[in-house]
Amino acid sequence: MISQKLLLISASSLLTVGAIIGVMGQKATTTAANSSILATTPVMLVEEDGQEAVFLEIPSQKQKNQLSDLLEQNPQLTEERNVQRRVYKTKVIGFNKLQKKQLSKAFIHHEVKFKDEATAEEHTLDLLSYESGKGRKFVAEPGSGTPDLIPNPNDPSQKVFVKNNGFYILDTKTLQVRAIGDQQARNASLLKRKALPSDSFILHWALRPIWLSDGRTIAFISNREDIEPGSDNRGQVSVWIHDIATGQEYKVNESNTSAPRTVGWTSDGRILIVEHDLKQRGTTLAVIDPKTKQKQELASGNFVAQSDDGQTVLYSKQIVPDSSAVELYALSISTGRSQLLYKSSAVEFLNSHRADFSADGTRIVTDLIDSQGTQNLFIYNLQTKEAKRLTLPPGKTTSTDVKWVGNELVVPIQSLNLQNLTSETLLMSVQ
Repeated sequence: MISQKLLLISASSLLTVGAIIGVMGQKATTTAANSSILATTPVMLVEEDGQEAVFLEIPSQKQKNQLSDLLEQNPQLTEERNVQRRVYKTKVIGFNKLQKKQLSKAFIHHEVKFKDEATAEEHTLDLLSYESGKGRKFVAEPGSGTPDLIPNPNDPSQKVFVKNNGFYILDTKTLQVRAIGDQQARNASLLKRKALPSDSFILHWALRPIWLSDGRTIAFISNREDIEPGSDNRGQVSVWIHDIATGQEYKVNESNTSAPRTVGWTSDGRILIVEHDLKQRGTTLAVIDPKTKQKQELASGNFVAQSDDGQTVLYSKQIVPDSSAVELYALSISTGRSQLLYKSSAVEFLNSHRADFSADGTRIVTDLIDSQGTQNLFIYNLQTKEAKRLTLPPGKTTSTDVKWVGNELVVPIQSLNLQNLTSETLLMSVQ
């Protein structure tokens, strides 16, 4: 259990809040940063249920370096399953948002074995489970190599994942794995791929699965149809749909001049994609209706984040081609209107190009970096159009994504000192 004394250590002396001029002309308010230390390691948010949030400790950069050194010194350890456990010490942390208290939650290790029908290879999922207010929950063990498990929005016990380009669903009620899609066609494509020169084609049978909100449909990308010898579209990626009820898969979009990437679904059931123009090197946000296969372009720019309700999308747009100077916009899917939130200056830029929405979709947080290497958190209220910055301590940087938990920000940070590489996670109140 993390001691109460540790929780009360104030980090506000390390964090300053400065008034700024918002991009729309409003002056931001200045408030105190009420902060405490959530953990002495980096964490990721795995669940938020009512008054409880659940975090999973994840490997720090220092631990990754330690594992790398261990494997260099002992090459035979590369054959050891779960060798990462020699360095990583996973914890599940429960946090009461109302009482601002936390404790280590008991968890169980699980090994779920399954066979790839197309290659006959045996695979193992390394899972952790813990008790929550809605029953037992399962997550991938950090550092284990288990792929992302993407829960069905209507039945979280059903989790889709991709392994070796194959599509699978894990049922956490039975801990059984089943392959989905046409396995005979996948096997035939794998055989065709083996007959080609080793560097001529990379087969992406199924990548980037995204559940539709009804829990019956999955969108993904694939280049499975372009593997024939002599194909002029070698490697062309298209957007596909998998219907859970029928098992059928069909293509809904293809292009000879652009490469799509699935990023989400809109609340009206359309697929949200980013298209990378292969000739102009630009990017465009678009939506595809899976029924009519009609595509509608929304904005020129690159995807950053989407609100939980699917109504708002953040995207960045380069001010000058091939430059790090960008503008950050919020796009309303229903109205098609974009709102400018931030514009890079000569001395400050977007850092990670990732962001997080608050649960109600009214606020966003992202990170900036200035010409001196100082990193700031940028918070913007979409309703009031007010902005504020929280400056990270000197010599510190975010180690993973910053997340909203209620009115708090969970901020994993680490030292920029390569000899030290200390890590911790701050819990910061934002009024």
